Amino acid sequence: MTLNSFGNETVVDSHISVDLIHRRKEQLKREIQEIREKIAQCEVEMSIIQSHNTTNRQNGNIKQWIIGKRQFNENPKEGIRWLIDNNLIQNTPEHVAAFLFNEIGLSKRAIGDYLGEKDDSHIEVLKHFAHMYDFFSTDIVEALRRYLFTFLLPGEAQKIDRIMEAFAQRYYECNPDIYANAEICFILSFAIIMLNTSLHNKNARLGGPFTYEKFVCSLNEAIPRQHMPDTNLIKNIYDNIKNNELKFPDDDIDLSSVSARIKEGDSIIIKEGWLWKQGGRVRQWKRRWFVITDGCLFYYESRTEVDNPRGIIPLIDVGVREIEDDRTKQLCFELFPLAGEKVKTTKPIPGEIGKATEGNHTVYRMSASSEDERKDWIRALRIGSQNELPKQRSS
Repeated sequence: MTLNSFGNETVVDSHISVDLIHRRKEQLKREIQEIREKIAQCEVEMSIIQSHNTTNRQNGNIKQWIIGKRQFNENPKEGIRWLIDNNLIQNTPEHVAAFLFNEIGLSKRAIGDYLGEKDDSHIEVLKHFAHMYDFFSTDIVEALRRYLFTFLLPGEAQKIDRIMEAFAQRYYECNPDIYANAEICFILSFAIIMLNTSLHNKNARLGGPFTYEKFVCSLNEAIPRQHMPDTNLIKNIYDNIKNNELKFPDDDIDLSSVSARIKEGDSIIIKEGWLWKQGGRVRQWKRRWFVITDGCLFYYESRTEVDNPRGIIPLIDVGVREIEDDRTKQLCFELFPLAGEKVKTTKPIPGEIGKATEGNHTVYRMSASSEDERKDWIRALRIGSQNELPKQRSS
């Protein structure tokens, strides 16, 4: 017997099943996770809403906006100051972070340099920038792939530390039950980058292959025993990086060098074939040769013109879905943005080798020749965008 809050005697059943308690605990965990995911989605939507007024101003100040982005790419600090002074973005960490996260045409090197600065205002921007990523129920390797493909890590060690610390903190906030604390996520993130270099950089393979045992040993030296991640997690991380190299972005897409890699067979091609593509401004359908490789979707006018892609779509922050048939085409599917309002695309400038301009697609629509082909392309695009990874990238 015991007393409740009103002083009355209440019988308490002390024989509650341990299994029942465990099931209730798991149910509460799932409910908490769902709430966190809803909060994260609301935060992403808020960031888009916050940047909406900025977009409206952009449309009314096209020339100023072009100048501002050019200044940012040349000098990130001065560029942000110029954009604020000209009322193109608001002088708050939230709005600056939304600009860096959503805006197309920014130098990835400039974004990384700006995010890595040490003063308080830049650190606040970095925190909000990292907070825009939804890492809930995401493997830490895949979270790191998404994070590190939206900007170039700067060369200074202290800047890298700050950027990776923001990632670790955000990842731990999204997944507090996987690792002991944010510091473990920070150490593990660096270990993943070092593992990637050891396994895939020919110049770093001195001393023999970097085996799973060596990887575990390096973690044991950095992480206290009581906080060491589960063995299965570590093995999955090692296998993931071994079978699927962690890719870092170029500052800008070099059309000529990427085409050369495809032509010479240096790229791993996930899928290639003919599809019908719907145009952007003019909604006509044209038959194009598509190739998924190097984290991008390339398309060409013919199968033999690998030196001259008609367009490149980086498979970053994009989803793919089936859609209802067009009145003139069947078996349709489309790429759509997971962040921002547009699918980031790059098109070569006629007559200027290696130079490109930005596309303007809210979605990117295609049509396959059969239902099986549509399913194959959707799966291949999800693999290429890291939304669905194969067990083996290559044999």
